[in-house]
Amino acid sequence: MKKSIGRILFTLAVVGMAARSDASVLTIPPGLNGGDTYRLVFVTSTTTNATSNNIGYYNTFVTNVADAVPELFDLGATWTVIGSTDSVSAVTNIGTTTSGIYTLDGNEVASSTAALFNTGATDLLSPIDIDPQGNTTAFTLRVWTGSTSTGGPTNLASLGCCIDSAIGIAGITNHAYLAGDFANNNTTYSLYAISSEITVAPEPNTIGLAALGGAILLLAQRRKQPNHIATRTDRTPLS
Repeated sequence: MKKSIGRILFTLAVVGMAARSDASVLTIPPGLNGGDTYRLVFVTSTTTNATSNNIGYYNTFVTNVADAVPELFDLGATWTVIGSTDSVSAVTNIGTTTSGIYTLDGNEVASSTAALFNTGATDLLSPIDIDPQGNTTAFTLRVWTGSTSTGGPTNLASLGCCIDSAIGIAGITNHAYLAGDFANNNTTYSLYAISSEITVAPEPNTIGLAALGGAILLLAQRRKQPNHIATRTDRTPLS
């Protein structure tokens, strides 16, 4: 009986490891074309307290997390926190754009930053529940935001303010993703990170590629003729 239980637990562990290893980071959302712009968002797998009232601290934190992932580092994007201090709102910190916002598994979260901060009226299209390695986080994962549902600083509960700060819940698509509760600043929780706008590289020009191929073929043919002449034993001039 003990051997059977042990075998079952071992199997479950192997399956769990396989599931985690299957996770991947999708840096170009499906359905976009060359020239399209978009932004990526994730929730950090590492945590921090919220005692600092300097937004730069949180921006540096999420940047370091993103840069530790080769696929994200190679994008050359700027990463900022979706969070508010008394002096800087989340809206101002991440910048206003009309590009779609996607998680690292390709799901669209919001059609723009306006939609990201409009959850009092319209829910997110998908929760921000994917970490920088492409794994799905726990439904109840808590995230420091210091923000209201509209992306502004929370009265007496912004990051680094007073004793408590506002937190969001990563698995939620309504306003609670950003403003779901409050917690003591000394507690450690995750952060939401969002990229600057990224542009999909244009498709290769097929006409240009065909012209390049023709030029290479012509050059190869020209190089063959002198070689052919040099190997002739009959020196009679060619007609």
